[in-house]
Amino acid sequence: MQAIYHTQSTDQTIELGKRLGETLKPGQSVLLFGNLGAGKTQFSKGIAAGMGIKETIKSPTFAYVNQYQLNPLSGPPSVFYHYDLYRLQKGDDLHSIGLEESISDNRAINVIEWADRLAHWPSERIEVHFKIDGEDRTIAVEHFSSQVVTEAEVKAHWEKWITPLHVRAHCAQVASVATQIAQAYADQGEIVNMNLVNTAALLHDVCRVCDFKTMEKENFSEEITSKQWNAWLAMRKEFEGRHHADIAHEYFTKLGFTETAEAIRLHRFTAVLEEPHAFNTLEKKLVHYADKRCAHDQIVSLHERFQDGRERYKKFNTPQMDAAIPAIEQKTIELENELFKPLALKPTDLR
Repeated sequence: MQAIYHTQSTDQTIELGKRLGETLKPGQSVLLFGNLGAGKTQFSKGIAAGMGIKETIKSPTFAYVNQYQLNPLSGPPSVFYHYDLYRLQKGDDLHSIGLEESISDNRAINVIEWADRLAHWPSERIEVHFKIDGEDRTIAVEHFSSQVVTEAEVKAHWEKWITPLHVRAHCAQVASVATQIAQAYADQGEIVNMNLVNTAALLHDVCRVCDFKTMEKENFSEEITSKQWNAWLAMRKEFEGRHHADIAHEYFTKLGFTETAEAIRLHRFTAVLEEPHAFNTLEKKLVHYADKRCAHDQIVSLHERFQDGRERYKKFNTPQMDAAIPAIEQKTIELENELFKPLALKPTDLR
């Protein structure tokens, strides 16, 4: 899923590139797509500035690549490679210019103009697509990582865990809320990993059946087969006593989807009080908050969601949980205020 940005000047395009550059880590590649004059080189200048490069950045059209040494405040030195593949044809040998080596180097950061010339794209990449209409540019940014589940893989995980249809509907609504807010941040020029937000929200309750407080067939909106019911009962026995967020975290971590796993783990109701320092990215905050705005597949206010939770779980809560609930609710309200303070979007605008 793409985050969509709009710039109306060269300076704005450079500034957006700078913001992306500030987020980059060694081992990542940024692939730039767009016609001549779309803003790729200006965006590359911004990326370099965001990584602290003081040298003048010029497009290496004839040399194919320029490289710049990076000396981060922490960690080993790394190298920024700026490629321009305009003169190459798709499928040409890239070994001679060192592209294959720098892409596989986990200390390197690569920015590749005219990335459509590549026969194969690296798995750890950020795609940036430029469209231009006069001075107006639409810039679509999409993150791809082996540590994040793709949207195409979501259904397979739902099927593996036999996630009930009403739970999938809830997850879809949570994803809608989370990505609406994420796009509002993109409208402000903030870099946001939309794929992480979307798929973590879609999968946050993938294992929900494992810890339903009650298990009655009439509570399900779908027709339940004996095979399905028995599989759910077996899951509940296997994971008895564990929270569904922890079960999902363990599952996705074992598969290598560590970023998705951590965003899912932190959606649990108590996390905002118990682990406030773990909410160190916008994406984690969005997944947690969006879940608290959806009762089943309906968008509700935090007050309505809190009331629904109190009524549904009051007979299951421990005295310790009852005592903690007011503080958890207050922390969630504070998170809402934090998220919406810089935005034109308001909590009541979500649809």
